[in-house]
Amino acid sequence: MEKKNRLVFTRSNAGTKRKFDEAITILEYSVMLVELFDLKEFNNVIAGQLRLILCENKYTRIKREKVTIDNSLIKKINPNPKLYPVKDFIEISKEGNTKIPEELFDYTKPRIDLNIWRNQVIYKSSLGGILQEITILDFIKESVQKSGGAHVESSLPEKSFMVDEHAESILRCIARGLFRSIGRNFEEHSSMNLTHIIKKIEQSKASE
Repeated sequence: MEKKNRLVFTRSNAGTKRKFDEAITILEYSVMLVELFDLKEFNNVIAGQLRLILCENKYTRIKREKVTIDNSLIKKINPNPKLYPVKDFIEISKEGNTKIPEELFDYTKPRIDLNIWRNQVIYKSSLGGILQEITILDFIKESVQKSGGAHVESSLPEKSFMVDEHAESILRCIARGLFRSIGRNFEEHSSMNLTHIIKKIEQSKASE
């Protein structure tokens, strides 16, 4: 039985850049909806967009060996993206007290390579006498795979539970760090996005 040849199309650089801009805009709207309107359900959207932009992988086989390819959207528009490093991390003490830093990233230091950035620890816990360290990559992927970004698990291991408990604040911190790293003014764009929504509502009312 002959296999039919499948047509495969390659997305243009302009098309890829458009998809990146769409993902960033979705991320901006989602952070705005959580922070200004307390629509916490959009934290799930934030997690999904962060994975798409920063942590997406695809798997293939080369000479029968499984190979992981970095399929992050940010690398498709910039082969060597750099982001601001972690300034401090969230820490849970043995007594269960939570130390949350005022600023997660250090914008006074040079930006670092994406792979190094993703593997920085942003969360530490020593509950139960066992040290748990969670990287940016861990945090985003756990949020997507366990807590509603793409899947919802009924039972959560300790690491997944810690991510679930603090996803609301940390995901937005990561998003803000991304915006600053790519030179995107979140406050300015939020104002524009809010004005756009208000304008659309007014136009809809006027047409009734």
